[in-house]
Amino acid sequence: MALSDFKGPNYIDDWSMDLDYRWPERIEIFESIVRTIVSWCENSNRRDIRLLELGVGAGFLARSVLNTLAAHVQPSSYLGIDINPKLTQHTLKRLSGLGHPDISVNNADLNGDFWAEGLEVVDVAYTFQTLHDLAGYAALTAVYQQFFSLITPGGLMLNADFVVPFPTDDTDKPRRFPVETHHQLLESIGFMQFKCETSIGKLACLTAVRP
Repeated sequence: MALSDFKGPNYIDDWSMDLDYRWPERIEIFESIVRTIVSWCENSNRRDIRLLELGVGAGFLARSVLNTLAAHVQPSSYLGIDINPKLTQHTLKRLSGLGHPDISVNNADLNGDFWAEGLEVVDVAYTFQTLHDLAGYAALTAVYQQFFSLITPGGLMLNADFVVPFPTDDTDKPRRFPVETHHQLLESIGFMQFKCETSIGKLACLTAVRP
């Protein structure tokens, strides 16, 4: 069900919980994302951690990442980007009371290159169940290329998304790609140390390092 199918005061959270119901593997992937980011930050020896999230959803992942990191290292900034103003407003409200410094949530269309214009470099760029909604392989490539430009040397790229096609997908215009396709694409752009952190059901959590 789409976000527009939900009504009531808690419709955004209800939509997010429905995603967990339809794809219960999301819960383990969610935990893998948080664990992977925190582990990288702990081992990076960087004093300030700048985070970028594409596709903020209901803000649950950002909240978990920021709160978990706060027990280990203090991120210096978080920027979330989403095309839906309702989601960005909801996420900003969810994060504003956490006491973390320098939190921003902006609206932008991830199809095309304009979303990255004027952004400062980041240490970690991550996204969860978002890039499959873009316009296929070319759009995925463009996002990975922007990540390569935005992430500092040694920084972490993480994409958790569907890696198994759906029966209803247009085979002439695929949007969900197997792990090996991501691996080959990221390496062709220049990323190194590709790893499939977790794979369960239709989802996988993939990482690579910007050299």
